[in-house]
This record gives sequence, C-alpha cells and structure tokens, in this order.
Amino acid sequence: MKISQYIEYKLKKFTNYGAENTLQEIRYILQEHLGISLEDQVFKKNLVIKKKQILQLEKIFDERKNKKPLSRIFQKTYFRDIKLIINEHTFSPRIDSEVLIDVLVKQKITIRNILELGTGTGALSISLLKHFKSAKSVVTDISKEAIYIAKKNAILNNTDNQMQYICCDWLSCFKNLNFDILISNPPYIKRTEIDLLDDEVKKYDPLISLDGGHDGLAAYRKILNSIKKIGCKNLFVLFEIGYDQATQVTDMMKGHGFTKVQVFNDYCNLPRCILGKI
Repeated sequence: MKISQYIEYKLKKFTNYGAENTLQEIRYILQEHLGISLEDQVFKKNLVIKKKQILQLEKIFDERKNKKPLSRIFQKTYFRDIKLIINEHTFSPRIDSEVLIDVLVKQKITIRNILELGTGTGALSISLLKHFKSAKSVVTDISKEAIYIAKKNAILNNTDNQMQYICCDWLSCFKNLNFDILISNPPYIKRTEIDLLDDEVKKYDPLISLDGGHDGLAAYRKILNSIKKIGCKNLFVLFEIGYDQATQVTDMMKGHGFTKVQVFNDYCNLPRCILGKI
C-alpha cells in the first residue's frame, strides 16, 4: 500500500475514534516506527508500506486507541531540546514543566550547584545542565528504577559527568544543603481526584508520581519541613504546582521563612511554578 493511501485510510478510521491531532499522531507513528521522515511522507507519496509493516503498525494503533500515550508506546519522549527514555517507573514529562527552566534562565540566578528532588527521568536537571554548562546537579528519587533511567538519560544527553544520583525519600539523607537551587516537580494531585484523571495519565503514569495526599500538598509540606529542620541560607527553591495551589504553597513557603516568593504562569497562562529564597 502506498503511504499516501495508508495515511488517508488511517485518518478516516482514527477520526471516527475521536482522537485529537489525528494526522499529526499518524505521521509521528510512521516516523518513529518506520523511520519515514515527515518530509518523505508529504513529498514521496508513492512510497510503499509492506504488509508486514502494516501489521506492526496496526498493533501500535490498537494500543493508541486504548489510550496508551505515544510516549509509553515508544518508551521515549521529548522535553525542550532533549530526548528522554521513559518506562513504567517514571512520570512522562509534560510541556507544562518546561516553564520551570525558562523561569530560572530569565531570572538570571547564578547556578553552580543544583539539587533536584524526585527527578524521575532527569528531565529538569538535564535541561538545566544543557543551559548552565558549568553547573553540577545532585538528583534524588525514591525509586531505584527511576534513578537508573535518569542516569541513562544523562548519558544519552552528555550530562552524566555533571550529575550525581541518590535514592532517598525527598531530603531524608541530607544533613546540609550547600546548593544554589532546589528544584522539584512533586506529586500534587489530590488522592480523591486521581480516578477523575484522563486514562492516559492514571493508567500509565506511576501512582507515586501523582498522589499528593488528601489535599495534594503532602510533598511540599514534607520538603519544606525538612528544609527548616536542616537549616540553610541563600537557597532558592523552585516548585512546580497544580493550577489551583498557588496561594496555598505561597503561604506555606512564607510560613517557613521564604522571601521574594513569586508565582509564574505556564504557556496556558495558568499558575505553574513558585520560586522563593531562604
């Protein structure tokens, strides 16, 4: 079957299914699975897809119809300008989180030593190290499997020599915090709201990366209490937050002695992250 015919066939079938960005998804699947570039898909319409390839593609489209995200199907995703490996033990980074990197770049903070809590794929630290090329980062996660994936991604993106990896629960293994910036995208979904999430999220992202406790604020509370207990000076802290948590997390940070607390919006103009200094 010619590629143009196959795309037309899948477009009709997938449109009936109700997928968004249908053509974009079809082209992405063809590119990732068969290695056919977008340019060739558009201009080489007589390219032939073999029967064996069609059977393989149908399995992928069946998974997609069952709400399995493309990032999970291909076990990789993209964050800013980097490619990342993911698996069932790691949260799949979203474009919403990219604003955290933009905030730190625009704030012109001197960053030499980074601490990232709950790193998952390592996306935030790797992106920061790509920009702050002389910086170092310590990344932590409670999951050994996530630490393994973060290291693989660091090697893939040539930042492994700038990173150290610790498996621990937030700040449980730290006695001091000699860092310029602490950054974290902790779980912040209220436990009672997890079942209301899209299937693409609740079925495929690890529960531990979603569950923020009864009010969605358990991780912030634990991290801030640990910072206060350890005691530190001149530390910037940047949290990702839920769209409706800005006031609560701001109050929590101020209550723990943070100053210059600022809320920043994401690309949809919704509150997405909070920066403060202690």
